[in-house]
Parts: sequence; structure tokens; C-alpha cells
Amino acid sequence: MRDRPPQPAAGHAALALLLLVPAPTLGVLCAMFWMPDTALGKSIHLGAKIWILALPVAWLLLVERTRPRLPRWSWQGMTAGVVTGLLTLGVILGAWELFGRQLVDVSIFREKMQEIGLDTPIKFLGFAALITFINALLEEYVWRWFVYSKWFELLGGTARKIAVPGAIFLAGLCFMLHHTVAMSLYFGWQVNALASLGVFLGGVTWSVLYLRYKNIYAGYMSHIFADIALFVVGYQIAFGG
Repeated sequence: MRDRPPQPAAGHAALALLLLVPAPTLGVLCAMFWMPDTALGKSIHLGAKIWILALPVAWLLLVERTRPRLPRWSWQGMTAGVVTGLLTLGVILGAWELFGRQLVDVSIFREKMQEIGLDTPIKFLGFAALITFINALLEEYVWRWFVYSKWFELLGGTARKIAVPGAIFLAGLCFMLHHTVAMSLYFGWQVNALASLGVFLGGVTWSVLYLRYKNIYAGYMSHIFADIALFVVGYQIAFGG
């Protein structure tokens, strides 16, 4: 009888999550609430972003003793990515037209855009492109690959049926957390609660795509459409278009 392959230690997975998950929330709190408009606050925010990108690679090298490999591009799942992305885009734009306009305080949002330097359409669109095409891919790498996999290990891996749905749910909550904190600066609690639910459901959807197609690119494609919808709404709020 062949022995089972050794399972990763749950304690290692818990430590990985503890080191990574709070970092972006801490960065948002420092940059937006505790130390706004200070060099220290901005530095901590930048440091948190670098940390969550570097930690997964360092973890593979130093803890799991494996060689990191760049994920190969794959077209598998692209149809599902486009379909779920278009559905998400439609839901976001539809929600904005139906009741978002009545709930969002436009003056607060425009004031915050001025404060962070996104005060012209060119600057706003440049920022939107960066978040939509670069940051979305990095988020898939961090939250769908690394965070999901560590929750899966912590919940028992292949030995327990609850591990997959539990990891999808918890990875979605972790992905939502720093977004919720950041959005509280721009929106009232009703809009923030609705938007946070959307972020959570997006995270769940992209984790399912990651599991189904064994790559981060199907979720990335879907994520792109979601970000496009958000920035279309943001542009209308900021510039009245």
C-alpha cells in the first residue's frame, strides 16, 4: 500500500494567512484614516501592497521549499470569464441606475477624488486602467491562488469535504475586508454594505473559476469587466458624465 503524500501543516497555513490578510487593511487604515496625507501613511500603504505580493513567493521558497513558477497563460475558461464578467457589469450598472444615484453623496466622492489627485478625467482614466488591467491580475494571484489555497489547507484539504466551500467563502470575506474599510470613506453604510456584498460575491465567483479551470486568468477576465463597470460609475459621479 502506498503512503498518502504528506499534507501541509495547518499551522503553517494559519501563519501564512495571519501574515498576509490583515496587511492591506492596515495599509488602508494608515493611509486613509489614521495618517492621511502624510508620508508615513503613504509609505505604510505602499509597503502593505509590496508585502502581499512578495509574501507568497517568499513563502514558497522559504517555507514550502518549492520553486515559484510563473502561471502560464491559458485560454481555458475564457468564455466563462467573459460571461460572468458581462453579467457582473450589467448588475453593477443596473444597480447604479436603479437606486445608486439616490444613495451616493456625490459631493463627498468628488471631494475625495480631489484630495487624492484624481481631479481630471485623464488622471482618473489612467488610474482606472492601472487598477483594471494590472491590479486585478495581482489580486487574482494573491486572493484566488494564495489565500484560497491556505484556507483550503487550514480547513483540512482533500481530507474534508468542507474545505472547498469553506475556503471559497473565507477567501471571499478576506478579499472583501480592506475594500469595505476603504469604501467607508467614500460612501454611507447602505452603499458600502451593498458594494461590500458585491465584492464578496465577486471573490467567490473568481475562486470558483480558479478551481474549475485551474488558472487565474478566467477570473481575471471576469474581474476586468467588474472593474470597468465600477470605474464607469465612478467617472459619472466624479465628472458628471
